[in-house]
Amino acid sequence: MNLVPLLSRWKRFLMTGIFVIASLLLYGLFPAESRLNGTVQSLVLGAAVFFVLPILFVRMVLCEPFSTLGFRGSNRRFGVVSIPLVVVPILSIWYVLLRTYPVASSYDLPSTVRSSFPLFLFYEVVLVGAIAFLYETFFRGLVQILWLRSFGLWAVFMQLALFLAFVVSVGGGLSWQNAPIFLAGLASGFVASYTGSIPYAWVSAWLVLFLSDVLILVSR
Repeated sequence: MNLVPLLSRWKRFLMTGIFVIASLLLYGLFPAESRLNGTVQSLVLGAAVFFVLPILFVRMVLCEPFSTLGFRGSNRRFGVVSIPLVVVPILSIWYVLLRTYPVASSYDLPSTVRSSFPLFLFYEVVLVGAIAFLYETFFRGLVQILWLRSFGLWAVFMQLALFLAFVVSVGGGLSWQNAPIFLAGLASGFVASYTGSIPYAWVSAWLVLFLSDVLILVSR
């Protein structure tokens, strides 16, 4: 039995795991600058930690192509069909939660966004879309597709547990405010598992986040 490929895979697995944990610690412990807007700081830091660093890690440390992170088309035929097949059930869960619990009253959307449809679209497309893209690159790309893919479908739930721990730690605890992004991570995890594609996963995550906010506005 040739142990070289096996040892190489374990080395790659351990290196990637160490990089993932170190990146999350860097994001969580990075000192905030009080003179800068918090949203701007989060976006800049997120772009550096969740996009630039994984790209550099894959290209310079692992010496692998960008497709390793999932920047490619679907691995399977009709991959686009997986998006509605996952998004619709996930949104159904959100709808049931809205009808069952007082979610809308404790879910915060900026007042300027609530009162202006053009600003709402700008907020959802630009800000929410950018945040979703960064999270997809790191958690569904680096963590699930690259690091944990050998675990098969279990990788969806493993990355989701790590994602939930991250969201709770940086968001100040569990709340209804975190529910849509958690559901988006579940949806995009299944899409990423089926297609192996970050673009497909990003579309599914953004649709869940966008339509979750639409349901919030409609329910008020």
